[in-house]
Amino acid sequence: MIRPSRPLLLAVLAAVLAAVGLGGCGGAASGSGDGSGSAGAGGDAATMSAGTAPAKPSGSAAGGAPQARAGTAGDPWTHLRALATIGAGNRGNRAAGTPGGVATENLIASRLRDAGWAVRFERVSFPFFDERRPPLVELPGGRRLAAGGDVRTLSYSGAGDVRAPVKVVGGGRTDAGCRDGDWDGFPRGQIALVRRGVCPFAAKARRAQGAGAAAIVIEDRDANGRRGPVSGTLGAPGIRIPTVAVDGESGAGLARADGGVRVRVDAVSEQRAARNVVAELPGTGGDRVVMAGAHLDSVPAGPGVNDDGSGVATLLALADRLGRGPRPRDTLRFGFWTAEELGLYGSRAYVRSLSAAERRRVRSYVNLDMVGSPNAVLETYGSGDTEAALRRALDARGPAPAASSIGGASDHASFQRAGIEVGGVFTGASERVGAAEAKRFGARAGQPADPCYHRACDTLANVDRSMVRRVADAVEAGVRSLAG
Repeated sequence: MIRPSRPLLLAVLAAVLAAVGLGGCGGAASGSGDGSGSAGAGGDAATMSAGTAPAKPSGSAAGGAPQARAGTAGDPWTHLRALATIGAGNRGNRAAGTPGGVATENLIASRLRDAGWAVRFERVSFPFFDERRPPLVELPGGRRLAAGGDVRTLSYSGAGDVRAPVKVVGGGRTDAGCRDGDWDGFPRGQIALVRRGVCPFAAKARRAQGAGAAAIVIEDRDANGRRGPVSGTLGAPGIRIPTVAVDGESGAGLARADGGVRVRVDAVSEQRAARNVVAELPGTGGDRVVMAGAHLDSVPAGPGVNDDGSGVATLLALADRLGRGPRPRDTLRFGFWTAEELGLYGSRAYVRSLSAAERRRVRSYVNLDMVGSPNAVLETYGSGDTEAALRRALDARGPAPAASSIGGASDHASFQRAGIEVGGVFTGASERVGAAEAKRFGARAGQPADPCYHRACDTLANVDRSMVRRVADAVEAGVRSLAG
């Protein structure tokens, strides 16, 4: 899930990572280039490979839904274990565009086919950025700025390791580097130092690159004594030179530097592609479709077993149960969305690919993102029959869920903007649990719902197994009631 700023959690896609472009369940950065931020790159979806014909269902239970036994494909924990193993074996994550992400896509497709669903992949392109080491800025004499405190890399910075004199651009004006004339006579191969302000970071970086700068350092004078420099972004890949931000004190030191300064950024910034996995189970009649979805990627910082392995595992368990049980009237379609953490790229691309007639066929979309938080506060969100069906089913299985609005912080937003009715289940992220919520759900007051949100500790040990099971049983009932 995109990093929330509760209670609205995030107005997703209002600005990329809060800094010039798009942000997903993955988190908002704290600054743009000041002026008119540039829009992030959109993802495009196209069918990568069509699924084979669905395998013959393995049988159904007469008179109702089959009961899932522990350790079987109808048990979410079976799939959670597999997702945790993928994360552990792939540099600790399952991020989009990485080997762990590909392994996740393949696992999902394989298990859906085993459950009797027709499966297809959809290619999605998105901007990829991975900072492999903290930035390094070293002044003459060997003093290094503190990464995170004095200096930060801007997302989508180019990589490089340079040592050169520093040249102040624009005389310290707030719009320094925004005008083409600021770069007249810039000595090629030197490091540009410009003040933050007025135009986007990317505009300053593009002009520095065009003038032949070896790197660009953006001075954030407002950061002195209060916080580190701005966590900003260039919006998309394309800048080839190292681009970092420093606080005001560090910027003044760089301006006075007598001799070569070293700037190093070790990062990958490029366009990549990953895959949505879309599966369908035909209904017995009618032309309507009931959809459910979860995002399949984690953040680079961790394996994402709760965020959102819990949603993926729940859907895979339901795919098995629904594939073995009596078929509903309406067609069921499950979507597993890539690159949600980077800005909902997978679900946005899927919805854009639907014609107006195809959108009208979708009567409901159910979103599952973080449904196994270890200090859970159970919530539903959405509207109409979809949210009501989820609420009724959860209410029948324990304390009634709280009503919530998570804004645009997950893939439901892509469907909601297209006029499709949505509903979802959420058990909390980094927000602290209040006293009333703790009493209602047996949680610990004053503690985060998920203390490992977007961290390396989001492992199998971070998931409440009983909560995931309760959500799976309720969502199965809700989906069956919606599909008829």
